[in-house]
Amino acid sequence: MMKLAVVILNSFFLSNNNACFAFQSSTTTGRWLHLPCGVCSTSTTLNRAHREGHDISDAIVPDDVVSRRSILSIGAAAVLPFLAANPRPSFAIAGGAAVSAARVESWPGIQSLEPLYEFKLSVDAIVVGVQDPNNWKFIQKRLDKFFKGFIINEKNYYIGVGSKYMNEIQYDKGELPNYVALDKEARFEALENTMKNLESLKLALADSGNNNADTVEDLAKSSQSSLQLFFAMIPDQDVKAVEELFVHVQKADINGDGRLSDDEITSLSPIEQEIWKLRIDNY
Repeated sequence: MMKLAVVILNSFFLSNNNACFAFQSSTTTGRWLHLPCGVCSTSTTLNRAHREGHDISDAIVPDDVVSRRSILSIGAAAVLPFLAANPRPSFAIAGGAAVSAARVESWPGIQSLEPLYEFKLSVDAIVVGVQDPNNWKFIQKRLDKFFKGFIINEKNYYIGVGSKYMNEIQYDKGELPNYVALDKEARFEALENTMKNLESLKLALADSGNNNADTVEDLAKSSQSSLQLFFAMIPDQDVKAVEELFVHVQKADINGDGRLSDDEITSLSPIEQEIWKLRIDNY
């Protein structure tokens, strides 16, 4: 497992100067992040904006911040064995229902979940990668880039993607507003805590001279646990579907360029082709 993590990390950092350690989307819309007037984009104020009912789902960064090369740049040879060796933990309660504080009438499409699944794979890889101190310098540099910038950065990109997903959840019309608010808050806090833990990990890695291996590993695992909590509030069938889509897209990307050509995409099922096109168009 450790050797595999090194392969993945080397793919992130050495294969392409524009590779984004999987904290990236296959494409971006090129839109700038939009926030209500007077609201800045720190994690705290994004949370406040969310609580006050502002739509922060447009927290999309421009193309020069989020690479158009996706996690596909890792290559199927690295990712597919990683998925096989690290089976997805159970995110759902009995019966496959998502853990939710409110009744949900309909869930967002898989295309809205796929960028977050790529982000999850990145965090999973970090947990494995930090077990070898030789990887710390590379991971620290990637996290520095992830958080670099006040408004336009990759962290806020994923906050925006997560908020867009949450805003697309349709709750039961008869559900009590307080339960809906609690459910939204729980989802947002899980994503926000992931970012806080990753930022703490970045600082711990910068202070790695103090031989703080336990702290580094604990923070990496805390980041993973927070994001797993976010996924626990998503139907298990949707998590399985997005995992299958990711694996199939990996296999379809024969030339490993991080994009699916018109010929490559035909290897996906008709339904997956439509989902992937929506994913590319919207993210």
